[in-house]
Amino acid sequence: MSNFAQNLSLLRRRAGLTQEGLAEALNVSRQAVSKWESGQTMPESEKLVPLAELLNCTLDQLMRDDLSRDSIPAGPDGPTLWSAYARHMDRFSWTIAAGVALALLGVAALTACCSALGESGYIILPLLLCEAGAVFLLVSGGLSHGNFLRANPVHPACTAPAARARFERLFPAGIAGAVAGIIVDTALLLTLAVRFQGSDAVVLRVLTLFFLLLALCVGILVLLGIRWAKYQPEPAGRDWAAVIMLLATVCFLAGGILWDAWKVSWAAFPVGGLLCAVLSVCRKKPAG
Repeated sequence: MSNFAQNLSLLRRRAGLTQEGLAEALNVSRQAVSKWESGQTMPESEKLVPLAELLNCTLDQLMRDDLSRDSIPAGPDGPTLWSAYARHMDRFSWTIAAGVALALLGVAALTACCSALGESGYIILPLLLCEAGAVFLLVSGGLSHGNFLRANPVHPACTAPAARARFERLFPAGIAGAVAGIIVDTALLLTLAVRFQGSDAVVLRVLTLFFLLLALCVGILVLLGIRWAKYQPEPAGRDWAAVIMLLATVCFLAGGILWDAWKVSWAAFPVGGLLCAVLSVCRKKPAG
């Protein structure tokens, strides 16, 4: 038994589309969409796949599944799933970007304390506090995102074309600036580390500056990557920039704490930053 008529209406409203908007996207009349939703007629077979793609659902969800239990507010003035999804993704992007940046800022705090306090036993405390905050943000953000996707498995279509257009104009410049920042930051670190290799205090100050700039650049990459995913036809997946920088932090801490190799293990961060840059360049630009 086909549930096409009721599913089409439900999925269209979930996507935040009007009958006119759906008709325009499919190059049909609004009356045709109205007849589909009332069960008077069915679309031509060649329209079914584009229709499912537009509504970000499978053909089974469109034709067979019973979606009538889903609660979807109706009416142009009611909240749509897109607006809720957009707010969630904005919060999620800031949470994850802040978590990654805080993890790197913890290392900057450690190098700053090493420079100021030498071998004091308290120098690792700022690092631990920052890493605890970073873990809290990353875990809470990930759980919140997972819960939202489980509650709303269908990715809504964008109903804010002006906001999307602004993002698409800013995205290339933001990615290019962050990638260039990581490259310049790494080059500056290597140059100054070689120049002042005999002075541990100067090298530690250089490392502090490096991690501050790296936190900013990687945070921007993570933020833009998640915002990019917001406008794509599939739910946002794992953000590899966050994963890479967390692994770099683990390598740094393991090398320093287990083998007392603080002067060597910091190299995990420029390597991780460059990997983030490469991944960001390789990712697709937002769809037009």
